[in-house]
Amino acid sequence: MEISSTASSSIVGKLLEEISWEKARDYRMGGQGRENVLTAEVLVGLDFLPRTEFLGGVLRSAHGASEARSVVAAEAEELRMYFLPGDLPLGSGNYKGQLFVQPDAVFETPSTYTLVEAKRIRYGSFQPEQLAREYVALMSNTGASKPILLLLGGTPPIRVKGSGLLEIHEAVGRFLGPVLGRTRDEAVPPESELLERIPEIFCWISWEELDDCVAQAAEQYSALHSSGEASVRRIAAFVRNAIAWHG
Repeated sequence: MEISSTASSSIVGKLLEEISWEKARDYRMGGQGRENVLTAEVLVGLDFLPRTEFLGGVLRSAHGASEARSVVAAEAEELRMYFLPGDLPLGSGNYKGQLFVQPDAVFETPSTYTLVEAKRIRYGSFQPEQLAREYVALMSNTGASKPILLLLGGTPPIRVKGSGLLEIHEAVGRFLGPVLGRTRDEAVPPESELLERIPEIFCWISWEELDDCVAQAAEQYSALHSSGEASVRRIAAFVRNAIAWHG
């Protein structure tokens, strides 16, 4: 699937583009607590750090979808990262009333397609249909690749607006039927199959666990030159400082 591109394909450029559409005053104090800023800072670091040890380590330490996560981790060096990729449609073609989602990121590897949804460290909640819509959008856009839906900071039970704390299966299943009823795509599996496949597609990791992964990988990483090791540790510290500051 071709990711839409507007002003910039860089993580910083996409963040600035997002800010330009929002109230600038919401980003005073450096955007502290804003999930887009946190996600951008963490993904910048994970993009530049040695992939196998750091991003791969994060994926290996996540929960759920164990087979799919292992494939992404194994292909981490080839992973293409798209931050705030824009509208992803539910269903094929263009039709009246078509639904769209705006994921926080998309990861593509030769064998996998991962939709990333991040939540702020404090008081992050999902809209009622959000996970159901993202699940259907994932299945509409994954093609022949292995589909994965990664929740950053959205560890179950998750908070769903108007419904309290729900397990992932319930948060998806409660709204999946109505979402499918508004989606035109014969390639999307039926509701019963989608519900059955949730454990193999949905995965999650808390910000605290991600922080621990980065700290451990930085401590264990060894390069041929001391300057290389120092550079890796600086970037790892940048990621960890971002998580601490936004928390």
